[in-house]
Amino acid sequence: MEIPSEIQAISNASDSELMLICAAAAERGVTFCRALGPSEYLTWVDASLELAWAAAAGESVQDECAEALDELEMEPQDGEDDSSRPEFYVTQAVGLVGNALAVSLRPSVPKVEMSINALRSLLSMLDFKLSGENPVIVRYGEEPPPPGRLVQMEIDAEREVLALLSQGSEDSAQGVTGRSAATQAQASASAFAVQLIPSIEEFAELNNWDL
Repeated sequence: MEIPSEIQAISNASDSELMLICAAAAERGVTFCRALGPSEYLTWVDASLELAWAAAAGESVQDECAEALDELEMEPQDGEDDSSRPEFYVTQAVGLVGNALAVSLRPSVPKVEMSINALRSLLSMLDFKLSGENPVIVRYGEEPPPPGRLVQMEIDAEREVLALLSQGSEDSAQGVTGRSAATQAQASASAFAVQLIPSIEEFAELNNWDL
């Protein structure tokens, strides 16, 4: 199976770029946590995301990131492994933030790929539900169907971050580039989150969740 170009690009990213890519994925994915109702994790999520972005911008916040990661104690709860329950999506979103903190402390290509694949998987569940839950059978030798609308949005967002990093790498101003790239990537991820909220709300309605 051909490896998506976005995943290939991640494998060649520098440590600082890995931090930024993972922070951006967490910012996009945490929309599930915010849209699916009150969560005891929201205060932690907001503070931890800011730390992940600060690390991506080149600030020395490793101690704070480690403390925040230590605070993440996700006790097993009913429904957290059941994708028919909102708790599953909240847990996954909080996990993306925890992974961003972990990457801030120890940049890792597999960890970043895990965040990207987890987010794509969540969005594919939404695409499937919102499109009428019509299964598609792909026979051997046939081309797989194109990604759903939300997964394609995510792919486009990943490409935007990679393009931003590529542009920034051409600037010889060390440090300034990191802060500028982080600011732009955070703004882009926040805009993505705003676009995603209506789809999550529709998904919740179709699942008859009482939020």
